[in-house]
Amino acid sequence: MRLLPIITFSLVSIFSSIIYANANTLATPSTMDNTPTQLLPDKHNQCNKTLNYKIFFEGHHIGNYQRNLVWNGTQANVYTNSTVSVLITKAKLSQHSKFHWSLQRQSFVTDSFERNIKGLMTGKVSATFSDNGAKSTVIEDGKSHQFSEALLPILDGDTISAQMRLDIMLGKKNFDFILQNSDDTSHYYFKVIGEETIATNFGELKAIRVDQIKKSDRQLSLWFAPSIDYQLVRATYKRKLLDLKAVLISKKINCPQPIVLK
Repeated sequence: MRLLPIITFSLVSIFSSIIYANANTLATPSTMDNTPTQLLPDKHNQCNKTLNYKIFFEGHHIGNYQRNLVWNGTQANVYTNSTVSVLITKAKLSQHSKFHWSLQRQSFVTDSFERNIKGLMTGKVSATFSDNGAKSTVIEDGKSHQFSEALLPILDGDTISAQMRLDIMLGKKNFDFILQNSDDTSHYYFKVIGEETIATNFGELKAIRVDQIKKSDRQLSLWFAPSIDYQLVRATYKRKLLDLKAVLISKKINCPQPIVLK
């Protein structure tokens, strides 16, 4: 149980990373001249958001998770705070990540992140990304690591969340990402399973279920509700002795008022 808070935080980077993709001007894949075009309805654009989740282990409430998203044009800042308590162990996580919409990639790309964990296994991790996501440098407790990828951009959990949400909104059925860990990179694959009606803190909702695939030793499932801004409303993770669940309990979404010319 000593490692459960840290394991939970690493999982939260994927399944509780709240899906925030809301750039003001995005280019569609068919755009050949790199001219930005409107991709999402106005109500989805540049909305600042605060979402709160509860985290459960085998049905027991063990922690809370909050994300704040602040937009500046096509760039976003995400501020994360989380506390996990299991038996006599307790850990707190705070993280600040930055990402933007890349016209060249036609996707979101990570700029940087800083993560700080206090309590059990205290540590600091920071990372910077360059060459439009092809390279990254991670510094963990003073030690530096460099990574590079040729086919896909290297992303942090927040950027993966934003891109996954956008892919779902575009109707894509399969997608994969390279996640930057503190000392390595991992390739994750996902598949849209279909639409399900689930019970949530906001009543019964129709949700789009997405499962992680190509991992026989675990089961990660995510549910996104179109009626709640395509946000993640439930996530479950099962692997050996782990049985984790995250549920959205409250939300606050502030969108800028349109400018009216007189």
